[in-house]
Amino acid sequence: MTTEQLTRRGTSNGGARGSSSARRVRRAWLIKTYESNIQGLARCYRCGVLLINPDDVPIGVSDLGPSIQFLTVDRIIPGCRGGRYVRENIRPACGPCNSETGGSLRSHA
Repeated sequence: MTTEQLTRRGTSNGGARGSSSARRVRRAWLIKTYESNIQGLARCYRCGVLLINPDDVPIGVSDLGPSIQFLTVDRIIPGCRGGRYVRENIRPACGPCNSETGGSLRSHA
């Protein structure tokens, strides 16, 4: 491994997330797989807030309020440790929880 590979946190993704259509498919899969008791919404794996797929929100809506947040894709094994954006390694998270975990290997199921 080079020094750059060792110090890089994995947040730049370097194209690892795939195309925009692949990301849309991934978010739709997360909503369907982790759907809450409210159809079309999932819950953050960490804090439990309701999540909506940003692809399903009308253009121009940027704030949904504290009770519903936009879904982000969190990797269970982070990118800085070799984790990839594959179905076995992703889970739904709200933006604040996703950014708080960074490269940690917490296991909140």
